Amino acid sequence: MKTPPILLKVLHNSAAKPSPNFQKTASRKDDGGFTLLEMVVIALIIGILSSIAAPSWLAFINRQRVRTVNDRVFQSLRLAQSEAKRTKSDRVVTLNPLVDPPTATIKTDPAQNPPLQTVNFDAGGEIKPKQVKLSVASCPPNSSCTAATQLTFNYNGVVDANNSNNPRLPFVVTVAPAGGGTKQCVIVETILGGMRTAEGEYNSSTKEGCPVIP
Repeated sequence: MKTPPILLKVLHNSAAKPSPNFQKTASRKDDGGFTLLEMVVIALIIGILSSIAAPSWLAFINRQRVRTVNDRVFQSLRLAQSEAKRTKSDRVVTLNPLVDPPTATIKTDPAQNPPLQTVNFDAGGEIKPKQVKLSVASCPPNSSCTAATQLTFNYNGVVDANNSNNPRLPFVVTVAPAGGGTKQCVIVETILGGMRTAEGEYNSSTKEGCPVIP
């Protein structure tokens, strides 16, 4: 028996027409969000993780600043030593720990003005005042031990023991975070100009770390 044309038309229209509740149901499924309690919990978790990570990050940044300045001090002393050998003339390195950020000058003699070179230990402006502290420890001749901030390499690139302006060795330049933390240092140990770097407090048993001159 054939289906009447009118019934076919009704069935076709009803099949093609979407359910009136379809879009409402779909929109309800897509309207997912966070409750106030969930937001509070997330904020607490972020706060806890930040409080844990912040000190470690600050310590890392301070170590990088100290390492940058310490490397620059080492390079400046090496430069003065190599220039003394190359030009066959004295090179006097004077460190200025009271300048913030600290600096150093390289001259042929202490009275030379202007100096041959001024070295700024600010990493091209990355290190700001009150972030890094530089100190110099050495024992000048005929002295109990007053800090000397200058070291002279003679024409052979050695620390001339007969030069009255030179301190007794070791000549120690220490760099530390201004707010406290792990320090690093450059140590000129021998009259031949042998130097090295070290880190941390001095250990008398292992002879490692940064020496403290009394």
